[in-house]
Amino acid sequence: MSMQVLLGEADGKTVVLALAPAGGLPWTRQTFPCATEDELVAAVGDFLYDSGGPDISGAAFCAPGPTIDGELQLTRHPLRLNRERLAAACGVSGVKLVNDFLARAAAMPLLSDDWLEPIGQARPQLAAAAAAMGPIAGDGLGMAILNPDGFVGWSASPGEGGHADLPAADDREAEVISILRRQHGHVSAETVLTIDGRRDIHRALVLLAGGPDARLEADAIQALALAGDPIARETFRLLSAWLGAVAGNLALIAGARSGVFMFSPFVESWGELFDRGLCRTRFEAKDRMAAYLADIPLYLVGSADSGLLGLSALCQPSGPSPLLG
Repeated sequence: MSMQVLLGEADGKTVVLALAPAGGLPWTRQTFPCATEDELVAAVGDFLYDSGGPDISGAAFCAPGPTIDGELQLTRHPLRLNRERLAAACGVSGVKLVNDFLARAAAMPLLSDDWLEPIGQARPQLAAAAAAMGPIAGDGLGMAILNPDGFVGWSASPGEGGHADLPAADDREAEVISILRRQHGHVSAETVLTIDGRRDIHRALVLLAGGPDARLEADAIQALALAGDPIARETFRLLSAWLGAVAGNLALIAGARSGVFMFSPFVESWGELFDRGLCRTRFEAKDRMAAYLADIPLYLVGSADSGLLGLSALCQPSGPSPLLG
């Protein structure tokens, strides 16, 4: 087998470790408990031992948070990834530490068509930027941009657009946001496009209907919606609308003519409650820029391997492939 690279994706509770040829899909992987740096280092040692002590040429790790001065601090968890300590654990130099959405942005040129569900009919403009967004697991909203660099292919950069203000398109949305503002202070896209956001939106709608002040569990709200409960179903319509609105904002800011890619098993789990038509309508509903957005593809990405594939692409000497779409 050709030289392998070690890949790791941590979420603050677990880490998925994998081996892959640089630029290729993992051929083996294992999930370990991982809430601390010591657990991460131990997991790396155990995985490499279980894999037969493979000869690896590099390593790359991602997690939801920023990388500063050789360390990646998770935004919502105490776990911190240290480049030097991981390099020692892996036995390689130059370990890459990147935001989980930078990894997904790096994967976008390599995604196969059967991983993509188009939301609308637009086709990518191959020489333009593309953008990645979540939410992945329902506890945060990541974003990143992939730009053509004019030389070897693509250059990926992470962002924190999930913390930007949430837009209200009408009085109903403004009423819901007003209640959320009293609860949270600042209301961002990440405030609503998460598991807790589903609970808070439903609570706000119940209050607006004159009901009790109570937060149901997210699964209970989904069950109510599937059973036809009008307030629970409105919760998912608002989620679908705001997801499209935020994706449209990202497309405008990034100039993402090659598409906005939503990496979200969380959204996939909504099933029929994800209103794809409403999401696309709000994606394009930007007044004089509607025609511009009508030509931009929007995708729901349906593979949990996307982050690992992006890490693998970043381990290639030339970076991600220069072909998108």
